[in-house]
Amino acid sequence: MFAKTLNSLSMYIKKELKIKQIIVAACLVLFPAIIFAAATGNAPRPTQAISSSRIPTFTVPEKLNFCGYSLPLKERHCREMLDRELTIAAYNRAQVIMWLKRAPRYFPLFSKKIKALKLPDDLKFVAVAESSLIDDIHSRAGAAGLWQFMQHTGRRRGLRITSTIDERLDPVTATEHALNYLKFLKEKFKSWPLALAAYNCGEKRVTDAVNEQKTKNYHTLSLPEESERYIYRLAAIKLILSHPAEYGYQLDRNKCYTPLKVDYIRLNLKNEASLVDFALRLDLTYHHLKELNPHLIRNRLPAGKFNLILPAGSGRKAAVISKNLPALPSSRKTFYVVKKGDTLGAISRRFHTSSARLIRLNRLQGSKILIGQKLRLK
Repeated sequence: MFAKTLNSLSMYIKKELKIKQIIVAACLVLFPAIIFAAATGNAPRPTQAISSSRIPTFTVPEKLNFCGYSLPLKERHCREMLDRELTIAAYNRAQVIMWLKRAPRYFPLFSKKIKALKLPDDLKFVAVAESSLIDDIHSRAGAAGLWQFMQHTGRRRGLRITSTIDERLDPVTATEHALNYLKFLKEKFKSWPLALAAYNCGEKRVTDAVNEQKTKNYHTLSLPEESERYIYRLAAIKLILSHPAEYGYQLDRNKCYTPLKVDYIRLNLKNEASLVDFALRLDLTYHHLKELNPHLIRNRLPAGKFNLILPAGSGRKAAVISKNLPALPSSRKTFYVVKKGDTLGAISRRFHTSSARLIRLNRLQGSKILIGQKLRLK
């Protein structure tokens, strides 16, 4: 009986193995045929429901100007560059929706300042390209704010950047300085494309490229890739935000962010003061005051002149209170002793200065520093 059962089990296992071998063999034969059919276009077609779902593409306009400059879109390279930027931007749906929501908050400020300087209104799109209209954003390279000033450029253009305040993050002050800088660049390069490229990668780099390559034509100038794409990216942003419905965006105005109802005041303090104490005296929370003033980077009001943004109706009261605030000891250090793990770059970022400045102040030969070394900060 046991032998008979064992024999039956053996026959069943053999039968199962044979079936599996047949399946494997069939797969080995059919799989290459399926791949070949797909490669040669003979694969089974998808159902009508799937094939009718097409991804839309966008038409590059025949003519387009930016800041009064007419892009040479009849040239293949220029047309394809704009096509690329338009497609990439239009299909970044979350980003475009946030652009459309934030634009009503900042564009009135930009347009007002632009008009006062008699500059092209298209310059408002530069801030969109630089920061996506996020006022406290920082880049990996160290740029900050709506207009993405680097520290050295910001200081050179008159922005105050210390351990207590960073005016790159002040929407009004940064906008004024950015527009004046763009005006300066236009006067220097006599061309909006070159001026905008210089804003993106630095005026020295553009000047050197023009001199070395013997051309002032932006479209034939070899620059860093981001800068070569820059004016096309700006043009794409202009197209999408000027005509959102043409690119599939229909946003209810009620969902957009309106300009904040605030008072702008200019303070001039002899000493640093507690931002917490100041907020409480104004019947505001510290968090609310910090949110309105991202350029105040510590829990102190800085000494000297600076802008302060307050809820509408609070300006006059704040001006009076600021005259009677208790002084705090200065937070500015003159020297720093190097500790284990420190680098010159990390120290410069900590004290809101630059490595080049520390090298110059301390007469260093390079970026090498030693534990216990005393560095002058100012």
